[in-house]
Amino acid sequence: MVLRYGVIGSGYVGTAVAMRMKRAGQAVTATTRSVENVRELRQLMDDVRQLDITDADPDLSFLADLQGLLISVAPTRQNDGYSDVFARGMRNLAGALRRRTSTQPLHITYISSVSVYGDRQGAEVWEHSSVDSSSPVNSMLASAEELMLDIDRPDTSICVLRLGGIYGPGRDMVGMIREAAGQQVPKNGNAINAWSGLVDIARGVQFASEQKLTGIYNLVDDMQLSRRELSTLICDQDGLPPVLWSHSSSTSERSMNARVSNRKIKDAGFRLISPSMLEPAIV
Repeated sequence: MVLRYGVIGSGYVGTAVAMRMKRAGQAVTATTRSVENVRELRQLMDDVRQLDITDADPDLSFLADLQGLLISVAPTRQNDGYSDVFARGMRNLAGALRRRTSTQPLHITYISSVSVYGDRQGAEVWEHSSVDSSSPVNSMLASAEELMLDIDRPDTSICVLRLGGIYGPGRDMVGMIREAAGQQVPKNGNAINAWSGLVDIARGVQFASEQKLTGIYNLVDDMQLSRRELSTLICDQDGLPPVLWSHSSSTSERSMNARVSNRKIKDAGFRLISPSMLEPAIV
Protein backbone atom coordinates (compact mmCIF):
# COMPACT_ATOMS: atom_id res chain seq x y z
CA MET A 1 0.00 0.00 0.00
CA VAL A 2 1.29 3.46 -0.90
CA LEU A 3 1.52 5.66 2.18
CA ARG A 4 0.14 9.18 2.01
CA TYR A 5 2.24 11.97 3.50
CA GLY A 6 1.19 15.58 3.98
CA VAL A 7 3.30 18.73 4.23
CA ILE A 8 1.70 21.85 5.68
CA GLY A 9 4.01 24.73 4.83
CA SER A 10 6.06 24.01 1.71
CA GLY A 11 8.83 26.53 2.26
CA TYR A 12 12.56 25.81 2.34
CA VAL A 13 12.24 22.91 4.80
CA GLY A 14 8.80 21.68 3.76
CA THR A 15 9.70 21.38 0.08
CA ALA A 16 12.89 19.46 0.87
CA VAL A 17 10.93 17.02 3.03
CA ALA A 18 8.16 16.65 0.43
CA MET A 19 10.71 15.79 -2.26
CA ARG A 20 12.44 13.29 0.01
CA MET A 21 9.16 11.55 0.88
CA LYS A 22 8.17 11.46 -2.79
CA ARG A 23 11.50 9.83 -3.68
CA ALA A 24 10.82 7.28 -0.92
CA GLY A 25 7.66 6.25 -2.78
CA GLN A 26 5.04 8.05 -0.70
CA ALA A 27 2.11 9.94 -2.22
CA VAL A 28 2.68 13.51 -1.05
CA THR A 29 0.11 16.25 -0.54
CA ALA A 30 1.89 19.61 -0.23
CA THR A 31 0.27 22.86 0.88
CA THR A 32 1.32 26.47 0.56
CA ARG A 33 -0.28 29.85 1.22
CA SER A 34 0.52 31.60 -2.05
CA VAL A 35 -0.86 31.09 -5.56
CA GLU A 36 2.64 31.63 -6.99
CA ASN A 37 4.05 28.80 -4.89
CA VAL A 38 1.20 26.50 -5.94
CA ARG A 39 2.25 26.88 -9.57
CA GLU A 40 5.91 26.21 -8.75
CA LEU A 41 5.16 23.21 -6.54
CA ARG A 42 2.94 21.58 -9.16
CA GLN A 43 6.04 21.12 -11.27
CA LEU A 44 7.43 18.93 -8.45
CA MET A 45 4.39 17.38 -6.73
CA ASP A 46 1.23 15.64 -7.90
CA ASP A 47 -1.12 17.00 -5.22
CA VAL A 48 -0.62 20.66 -4.28
CA ARG A 49 -3.19 22.73 -2.40
CA GLN A 50 -3.44 26.34 -1.39
CA LEU A 51 -3.99 26.49 2.36
CA ASP A 52 -3.84 29.23 4.96
CA ILE A 53 -4.21 27.79 8.44
CA THR A 54 -4.94 31.29 9.80
CA ASP A 55 -8.23 31.45 7.86
CA ALA A 56 -11.41 31.27 9.93
CA ASP A 57 -12.36 27.88 8.43
CA PRO A 58 -9.43 26.34 6.51
CA ASP A 59 -10.14 23.20 4.46
CA LEU A 60 -8.20 20.49 6.25
CA SER A 61 -10.30 17.54 5.09
CA PHE A 62 -7.26 15.95 3.41
CA LEU A 63 -5.86 15.13 6.87
CA ALA A 64 -8.18 12.10 7.01
CA ASP A 65 -6.24 10.41 4.19
CA LEU A 66 -2.75 10.72 5.68
CA GLN A 67 -0.47 8.34 7.54
CA GLY A 68 2.27 10.94 8.01
CA LEU A 69 2.29 14.74 8.32
CA LEU A 70 4.93 17.48 8.54
CA ILE A 71 3.92 20.87 9.92
CA SER A 72 6.49 23.54 9.05
CA VAL A 73 4.88 26.97 9.29
CA ALA A 74 6.10 30.51 9.95
CA PRO A 75 4.98 34.10 9.32
CA THR A 76 5.60 34.74 5.61
CA ARG A 77 3.49 37.75 4.72
CA GLN A 78 4.36 41.35 5.43
CA ASN A 79 1.40 41.91 7.75
CA ASP A 80 1.74 38.54 9.49
CA GLY A 81 2.38 38.44 13.20
CA TYR A 82 3.66 35.47 15.15
CA SER A 83 0.28 35.30 16.88
CA ASP A 84 -1.49 34.88 13.52
CA VAL A 85 0.43 31.70 12.74
CA PHE A 86 1.43 30.25 16.11
CA ALA A 87 -1.73 31.11 18.05
CA ARG A 88 -4.76 31.27 15.74
CA GLY A 89 -3.32 29.13 12.93
CA MET A 90 -1.97 26.38 15.16
CA ARG A 91 -5.23 26.31 17.16
CA ASN A 92 -7.12 25.75 13.90
CA LEU A 93 -4.76 22.97 12.94
CA ALA A 94 -4.77 21.26 16.35
CA GLY A 95 -8.57 21.36 16.41
CA ALA A 96 -8.80 19.78 12.95
CA LEU A 97 -6.36 17.04 13.95
CA ARG A 98 -8.41 16.27 17.07
CA ARG A 99 -11.58 16.04 14.94
CA ARG A 100 -9.98 13.95 12.19
CA THR A 101 -12.61 11.50 10.91
CA SER A 102 -10.18 8.70 10.10
CA THR A 103 -8.91 6.38 12.83
CA GLN A 104 -5.92 5.11 10.85
CA PRO A 105 -2.59 5.79 12.61
CA LEU A 106 -1.09 9.22 11.90
CA HIS A 107 2.42 10.36 12.80
CA ILE A 108 2.95 14.12 12.99
CA THR A 109 6.29 15.91 12.91
CA TYR A 110 6.10 19.53 14.02
CA ILE A 111 9.00 21.85 13.24
CA SER A 112 9.92 24.22 16.06
CA SER A 113 13.03 26.17 17.03
CA VAL A 114 15.82 25.90 19.60
CA SER A 115 15.37 29.65 20.07
CA VAL A 116 12.80 28.71 22.75
CA TYR A 117 15.78 28.15 25.10
CA GLY A 118 16.70 31.85 24.91
CA ASP A 119 19.89 33.34 26.33
CA ARG A 120 21.53 30.79 28.66
CA GLN A 121 24.91 32.55 28.64
CA GLY A 122 26.38 29.66 26.65
CA ALA A 123 25.28 26.91 29.04
CA GLU A 124 24.27 23.50 27.69
CA VAL A 125 20.55 22.83 27.21
CA TRP A 126 18.59 19.67 26.59
CA GLU A 127 15.02 18.92 25.54
CA HIS A 128 13.88 18.94 29.19
CA SER A 129 15.41 22.39 29.84
CA SER A 130 12.92 25.16 30.59
CA VAL A 131 11.88 27.52 27.80
CA ASP A 132 12.48 31.27 27.76
CA SER A 133 9.20 32.67 29.07
CA SER A 134 10.61 36.23 29.17
CA SER A 135 10.26 36.47 25.38
CA PRO A 136 6.68 36.73 24.04
CA VAL A 137 7.74 35.09 20.77
CA ASN A 138 9.50 32.19 22.49
CA SER A 139 6.49 31.70 24.77
CA MET A 140 4.26 31.56 21.69
CA LEU A 141 6.52 29.00 20.00
CA ALA A 142 6.51 26.84 23.13
CA SER A 143 2.72 27.11 23.40
CA ALA A 144 2.39 25.93 19.79
CA GLU A 145 4.52 22.90 20.67
CA GLU A 146 2.22 22.14 23.59
CA LEU A 147 -0.86 22.45 21.37
CA MET A 148 0.54 19.70 19.17
CA LEU A 149 1.77 17.48 21.99
CA ASP A 150 -1.60 17.76 23.77
CA ILE A 151 -3.57 16.20 20.88
CA ASP A 152 -4.95 13.27 22.83
CA ARG A 153 -5.84 10.55 20.34
CA PRO A 154 -4.69 6.93 20.52
CA ASP A 155 -4.23 6.85 16.73
CA THR A 156 -2.02 9.96 16.63
CA SER A 157 1.65 10.27 17.63
CA ILE A 158 3.46 13.61 17.68
CA CYS A 159 7.15 14.51 17.48
CA VAL A 160 8.52 18.04 17.84
CA LEU A 161 11.84 18.73 16.13
CA ARG A 162 13.59 21.89 17.35
CA LEU A 163 15.90 23.27 14.67
CA GLY A 164 18.74 25.77 14.77
CA GLY A 165 19.65 28.28 12.08
CA ILE A 166 19.28 26.52 8.74
CA TYR A 167 21.98 26.20 6.09
CA GLY A 168 22.01 24.32 2.82
CA PRO A 169 21.56 24.91 -0.92
CA GLY A 170 20.84 28.60 -1.44
CA ARG A 171 21.75 29.39 2.17
CA ASP A 172 25.54 29.46 2.18
CA MET A 173 26.28 30.72 5.69
CA VAL A 174 30.03 30.32 5.24
CA GLY A 175 29.85 32.53 2.15
CA MET A 176 27.80 35.12 4.03
CA ILE A 177 30.41 35.23 6.80
CA ARG A 178 33.17 35.72 4.23
CA GLU A 179 31.23 38.65 2.74
CA ALA A 180 31.00 40.24 6.21
CA ALA A 181 34.78 40.09 6.76
CA GLY A 182 36.11 43.41 8.04
CA GLN A 183 32.61 44.81 8.56
CA GLN A 184 30.77 45.74 11.73
CA VAL A 185 27.77 43.50 12.46
CA PRO A 186 25.48 44.74 15.28
CA LYS A 187 24.92 41.33 16.86
CA ASN A 188 26.46 39.75 19.93
CA GLY A 189 29.58 37.94 18.76
CA ASN A 190 29.82 36.03 22.04
CA ALA A 191 26.45 34.32 21.52
CA ILE A 192 26.52 30.62 20.69
CA ASN A 193 24.03 29.70 17.98
CA ALA A 194 22.82 26.22 17.03
CA TRP A 195 22.70 25.18 13.38
CA SER A 196 20.86 22.60 11.28
CA GLY A 197 21.72 21.45 7.75
CA LEU A 198 18.80 21.11 5.32
CA VAL A 199 19.76 17.60 4.21
CA ASP A 200 19.88 16.38 7.81
CA ILE A 201 16.58 18.11 8.57
CA ALA A 202 14.85 16.23 5.73
CA ARG A 203 16.55 13.00 6.83
CA GLY A 204 15.56 13.67 10.44
CA VAL A 205 11.90 14.19 9.55
CA GLN A 206 11.89 10.93 7.60
CA PHE A 207 13.64 9.19 10.52
CA ALA A 208 11.08 10.55 13.00
CA SER A 209 8.23 9.37 10.78
CA GLU A 210 9.64 5.89 10.17
CA GLN A 211 10.67 5.33 13.81
CA LYS A 212 7.43 6.88 15.12
CA LEU A 213 9.33 9.18 17.47
CA THR A 214 7.25 11.02 20.06
CA GLY A 215 8.07 14.00 22.24
CA ILE A 216 10.67 16.73 21.72
CA TYR A 217 14.04 16.32 19.99
CA ASN A 218 16.76 18.86 19.18
CA LEU A 219 17.75 18.34 15.54
CA VAL A 220 20.96 20.39 15.37
CA ASP A 221 24.47 19.69 14.15
CA ASP A 222 27.56 19.23 16.33
CA MET A 223 29.01 22.74 16.06
CA GLN A 224 28.90 24.76 19.29
CA LEU A 225 30.93 27.86 18.46
CA SER A 226 30.13 31.48 19.19
CA ARG A 227 29.54 33.78 16.22
CA ARG A 228 32.96 35.31 16.82
CA GLU A 229 34.73 31.93 17.00
CA LEU A 230 33.02 30.68 13.85
CA SER A 231 33.69 33.80 11.79
CA THR A 232 37.32 34.00 12.98
CA LEU A 233 37.88 30.38 11.96
CA ILE A 234 36.45 30.98 8.48
CA CYS A 235 38.17 34.33 7.92
CA ASP A 236 41.56 33.11 9.18
CA GLN A 237 41.45 30.14 6.79
CA ASP A 238 40.92 32.51 3.86
CA GLY A 239 43.29 35.26 5.03
CA LEU A 240 40.41 37.70 5.53
CA PRO A 241 40.03 40.39 8.21
CA PRO A 242 37.74 39.40 11.10
CA VAL A 243 34.05 40.21 11.34
CA LEU A 244 33.57 43.02 13.89
CA TRP A 245 30.79 41.82 16.17
CA SER A 246 29.26 43.62 19.15
CA HIS A 247 30.12 42.37 22.62
CA SER A 248 26.54 42.24 23.90
CA SER A 249 23.00 41.78 22.62
CA SER A 250 20.91 44.81 21.72
CA THR A 251 17.53 45.25 23.40
CA SER A 252 15.79 44.59 20.05
CA GLU A 253 17.73 41.38 19.37
CA ARG A 254 15.88 38.13 20.16
CA SER A 255 18.81 36.42 21.75
CA MET A 256 19.74 32.74 21.58
CA ASN A 257 22.93 31.81 23.40
CA ALA A 258 23.21 28.16 24.40
CA ARG A 259 25.05 24.95 23.63
CA VAL A 260 22.18 22.80 22.38
CA SER A 261 22.59 19.07 22.93
CA ASN A 262 21.67 16.68 20.09
CA ARG A 263 22.36 13.58 22.19
CA LYS A 264 18.72 12.48 22.46
CA ILE A 265 18.09 12.07 18.73
CA LYS A 266 21.48 10.40 18.30
CA ASP A 267 20.61 7.97 21.08
CA ALA A 268 17.42 7.18 19.14
CA GLY A 269 19.63 6.02 16.25
CA PHE A 270 19.88 9.11 14.02
CA ARG A 271 23.27 9.94 12.50
CA LEU A 272 24.22 13.31 11.03
CA ILE A 273 25.81 13.43 7.60
CA SER A 274 26.63 17.13 8.04
CA PRO A 275 28.37 17.61 11.43
CA SER A 276 28.62 21.36 10.75
CA MET A 277 28.33 23.97 8.01
CA LEU A 278 32.10 23.55 7.61
CA GLU A 279 31.46 19.93 6.56
CA PRO A 280 28.25 20.22 4.50
CA ALA A 281 26.44 17.21 3.07
CA ILE A 282 27.01 16.50 -0.62
CA VAL A 283 23.71 16.90 -2.48
